[in-house]
Amino acid sequence: EGFWEFTSTGYGIGSAAVNKSPITGIADTGTTLLLLPDDVNSAYYAKVSGARYSSSYGGYVFSCSATLPSFSFVVGGVTITIPGSYINYAPVQDGSTTCLGGIQPSDDIGINIFGDIALKAAFVVFDGGNQQVGWAKKTL
Repeated sequence: EGFWEFTSTGYGIGSAAVNKSPITGIADTGTTLLLLPDDVNSAYYAKVSGARYSSSYGGYVFSCSATLPSFSFVVGGVTITIPGSYINYAPVQDGSTTCLGGIQPSDDIGINIFGDIALKAAFVVFDGGNQQVGWAKKTL
């Protein structure tokens, strides 16, 4: 208890159709990034020119000038779309032209976390009385 767990019934990258691959995870306001399974990361960053996994930075990196595709996920029949600009998280250090991605692998921690990258792309309701979380589209 204490976690806001839900299941996304599928995801899509850019303009591609949403697939039917479920992802169970938690909504967490205390986590900045969107932490998802390695295969989802691989599929996403395959669409980003020059993206690579960097062990020295502990995640996927790419040129800060790269154009990133959106990432969509489905919750309760509603498709939430995170703009690519939200996924270009930040330079790896001040003045760098290499940026860290806002989507990163979750396999090492054993739980998928929908952090601020996802939360700010939607209206999210944390219903403590019924111990459930709800997602709705919002205009970005």
